[in-house]
Amino acid sequence: MLNYNTRMSHVPTISLRGVRVHNLQGIDVDIPLGKLTAVTGVSGAGKSSLVFDTLFAEAQRRYLQSFSVGIRQQLERFDQPDADSIGDLPPAIAVRQRRGAWPASRATVGSLTEVGDWLRLLVARAGDVHCPRCQRPVRPATVEPVRAAIDALPAGQRLTIAFPSRPDQDQTVAAWAAALREEGFVRLQVDGNPVRLDQTPAPVLKDDSNVLVLVDRIEAGKTSAERLRDSLETAFARGQGRLALLLDGEGVDERFFDRRWRCPNCDVPVPEPQPRLLDCFDPLGACPQCQGTGLATSGAVSGKRAARSDDVAPCPDCLGLGWNEQALSIRLQGKNIAELSSMTLDELAQFAESRAATPESRAPREQLLRRLAFLRDIELGYLSLVRHDRSLGAGERLRLQLCAALTNDLVGALYLIDEPSAGLHPRDTTRLLPPLRRLCEAGSTVVMIDHHPDFIRAADHIIDLGPGAGEEGGRVVAQGSVTTVIEAADSVTGGYLNDESEAPTTRRPRTAQHWLQMRDVTLHNLRNLSVDIPLGVLCAVIGVGGAGKRSLIQHTLFPCLARAKEHKNAPVSPAGAKVQGSGQVADVVLIDQEPLPRTARSNAATYLKIFDDIRALFAAAADAKIRGFGPGHFSFNQPGGRCDVCEGQGTLTVDMQFLADVIMTCPECHGSRFKKEILSVKVRSLSIAEVLNLTVREAFRFFRAQRGIENKLKGLLDVGLEYVRLGQPTETLSGGESQRLRLAGHLSASRKPRCLFILIEPTAGLHPADVEQLLGCFDGLVQAGHSILCVDNQLRLVRGADYLIELGPGAGVHGGRVIAHGTPQEVACCNESIIGAFLK
Repeated sequence: MLNYNTRMSHVPTISLRGVRVHNLQGIDVDIPLGKLTAVTGVSGAGKSSLVFDTLFAEAQRRYLQSFSVGIRQQLERFDQPDADSIGDLPPAIAVRQRRGAWPASRATVGSLTEVGDWLRLLVARAGDVHCPRCQRPVRPATVEPVRAAIDALPAGQRLTIAFPSRPDQDQTVAAWAAALREEGFVRLQVDGNPVRLDQTPAPVLKDDSNVLVLVDRIEAGKTSAERLRDSLETAFARGQGRLALLLDGEGVDERFFDRRWRCPNCDVPVPEPQPRLLDCFDPLGACPQCQGTGLATSGAVSGKRAARSDDVAPCPDCLGLGWNEQALSIRLQGKNIAELSSMTLDELAQFAESRAATPESRAPREQLLRRLAFLRDIELGYLSLVRHDRSLGAGERLRLQLCAALTNDLVGALYLIDEPSAGLHPRDTTRLLPPLRRLCEAGSTVVMIDHHPDFIRAADHIIDLGPGAGEEGGRVVAQGSVTTVIEAADSVTGGYLNDESEAPTTRRPRTAQHWLQMRDVTLHNLRNLSVDIPLGVLCAVIGVGGAGKRSLIQHTLFPCLARAKEHKNAPVSPAGAKVQGSGQVADVVLIDQEPLPRTARSNAATYLKIFDDIRALFAAAADAKIRGFGPGHFSFNQPGGRCDVCEGQGTLTVDMQFLADVIMTCPECHGSRFKKEILSVKVRSLSIAEVLNLTVREAFRFFRAQRGIENKLKGLLDVGLEYVRLGQPTETLSGGESQRLRLAGHLSASRKPRCLFILIEPTAGLHPADVEQLLGCFDGLVQAGHSILCVDNQLRLVRGADYLIELGPGAGVHGGRVIAHGTPQEVACCNESIIGAFLK
């Protein structure tokens, strides 16, 4: 077998030299093309700065430069990353954790994966239209079906080809008849009676008269194909899409054919199938009453079915479906678009596979099945297309984005993926590696940020950043093979790649002091579930994706407790669900995946309200009182004390027209954000700008005498953010840092004892070293009398928990029940447990 250096010696690379984006300290990196590269390191080491703020930003900027000047003027501009040089870049596709904003209010599984687009195209091409009134199938006629109907008649059957016609509103009957004679039509049938235009005066027509203009009289089986086609085409054209066959014989036998999308039975128009009509969020297909939300109140546009609250009634017009009756009149094998979209992806794949493809539907069917197969391979077959984005976990959302990116048939692209293992059950972590490998085999390059040992070991090339976070990181600790990383003395990652680092914890599990009893929980795939939640310990709720973890904890337990504790705007709990023992906790706090505000004016000090205390402290200084400075003068967010030139930003942006904007330090305040007279006010020899430049560790020592500030800074220390500067914008924080900042905010704000902290995937984006630090924070909270309840599958957290509740065994309808519970040691010995094998 070839060693690493031999395999990589002749591989072309993306060369980056002197990269200084955010905390990167002029690093040099080579990324092999056509290979799988893993970028790892502790949280805040500079991974996102390298992958997204450098590689992706430069790829986007270069792509923008390929457009014309007029188009570039209308598009977002991308500044050039701070680097000495960046080599040739392939077209880049970024798949990253959502940062900084909520999803689009109507984003669903169908829209995230493009499966909904292909399903609508398939139904539009292969579906049958039914009349909304009589429910009969409606198919526009063409020449061929009419010829087939004539050929089916007995040989020698005499019949007449005709078309309906009447005078226009501004046209007299005489003028209408004269126009027909000029075109060669001389015979009519009015209410079943023959009329000749060349022998009688203009016919007398009533408002309800049935008027047919006769085109040709033929015999079945004895008329040439050319003559028959010409007569049929003429009748269709002159009849504005309508044609009639009048058969000789006893009684009236008139057979009508319509080229238009119109029900011949009810004589009402029906919609022509098209993908837009099948989209409930398009005005063409949406219910006019609820605009596609399915809710009785049109203002509630946060989602459909899975996302809406139980106290919001469904729309009375569409019964909560979201589509109008015209869209629902199109059916594929008897099922309308609402029924198809509500199927699980597993059911939808089986349905699509059971239908033979026609030439028109072959392409959309293949694309649909291909995406469904990928989603089923990565264990997302329990989802439905109408499942709303806000009801998804971070791992589920990322895998859906991966589906859209990895099934788009691009070759030679650069895929930048943020934490593909996030939220995955240990059983499923290796399911994503084969698709990533296939991308590389097809000629694309994959760069992923990840900390999971399986993903790191599977990479062709590893870039380990660190050794620490913030200013202590930003360097390349190791670059090369797994062996290179393990042997690197400064690599924190290398130590965790050894098997010994995966050994279970030796700490004795703590015993629960009290219990919460959940009874009769019915929501999504949970059916009359009852479970006991331990208090006074660290409890982890685990299970494969879709097993019901978030439904049980985030959407049932938290709403019930929040209402019991009289929280404002407490979410609605499922009907019938009961939680006993809520008096055992003083308060409940939920820390989910809601993003932080990420602007240049938001920082750690403002987020934790530390800045308010600091400004009050400066306003209380003697110099400030003499000059009449209040707390508002020490804010860079309002006029008064902030620099008037840069308005408190510290920088100026120079518009370079069609070139990238140039950002320069403000020449007036030199980046301090404040006026000179404000900076002259000192507290213990430091100005307000110098205080904002302190790290959390330095600030904790500086504010020893201020108990309120010290307590808030203690929360940042507890979650491992001692290196972050007080004035560092939140937009520069990594995902893991942002999550820990939110936890610190709750820790500093809560004054009540015996709180229950509920955390949804708290280890997402965290390095194993960060997880160890987080566990230490949890231990401190438990020792202080609080309770921790985590929804997470990360093995380090699971091993470090005192109690486990495992849901499963599968996803969707195959899950929703407790398959194991107890200490990690007890769950490891449970035969039905899925995670037990990984705990042994």
